[in-house]
Amino acid sequence: MNILAEVSAILGPPVAVHHHRGWADWWCPFHQDRDRAGRGGRPNFGVNLVDGYWRCFRCGASGASVDQLRKKLGADWKPKEFKSVSREENLVTVSSISEGIDAARAVLLQKAAGYLRQRGLRPYTAMLYGLGYGVPRPPVTPQVWAAARELRLINGHDWWLWAGGIVYADPPSSPTIIQVRHLREGAPKYQSWGRLGNPLGAWRITPQTRVVVVVEGMFDMLVIAQALYDHRLENVIPVYTSSAAVSHTMRVWFEKKRDVEYILIPDPDEAGRDWEKSLMAAIRKSGSPVRIERPPEGLDPDEAVLQGWWPTCL
Repeated sequence: MNILAEVSAILGPPVAVHHHRGWADWWCPFHQDRDRAGRGGRPNFGVNLVDGYWRCFRCGASGASVDQLRKKLGADWKPKEFKSVSREENLVTVSSISEGIDAARAVLLQKAAGYLRQRGLRPYTAMLYGLGYGVPRPPVTPQVWAAARELRLINGHDWWLWAGGIVYADPPSSPTIIQVRHLREGAPKYQSWGRLGNPLGAWRITPQTRVVVVVEGMFDMLVIAQALYDHRLENVIPVYTSSAAVSHTMRVWFEKKRDVEYILIPDPDEAGRDWEKSLMAAIRKSGSPVRIERPPEGLDPDEAVLQGWWPTCL
């Protein structure tokens, strides 16, 4: 069961999806949440993407399942079309902390060169995608610090939560999302801030792009991008979905992108099979050609490419 898809069918596209927490946000359908622009300009209605529990943290409406949400709204309920609220125009976004991202990029090769080599990445690839290394207290202005706190990127001890991780902002200029691959012990593997919409890496797609390689993870994309450069395949661009649970807005992107061929390279696990089915369904709606390429011996895509495997259709 894809809870994100089910709730999106009821409430419309989510305002934000927090894959690292297994949670998604909508404007509450039980009170005038959108008209008030939420507390601090944010939606108050959240749904747990694992078990379907939902709750509005302002009006208190709650339930244990998607079925309960559907029943409580009633058979005649339809999501309203809201006009934009001027307050939303002033919301803090991840692009508000570009100064902090620049600080992370400035120390990447100094702090994480060994890790990048271990993952098979060359400095050129890191620079092309604007990777950075998260420092706990980047040298930024008070305004950027305040924006980071508003984004909940700073903990109670005034440490930036990306500390000790590889920082990827997408797109590199005026980003809409930041994803961090943590390296320190005890931290979650990945963590994200911002709004996930297009597949990550899609900023490199141009009118000349003929093939899009789709993978699940950040390092899968980076390693394949590096190999494509070595193979001189300039019109082939890799993207990644950031999670095996492909978001509703991202599936819509694949449904509408009709002028390219897709190559899907799934992870070799059950989540990868679900990922493959979800993307295949979206791409088929677009009518675009699509192929599946599977790495050998149960390897992840980046591991397989680094060991010499290459998709037969490229």
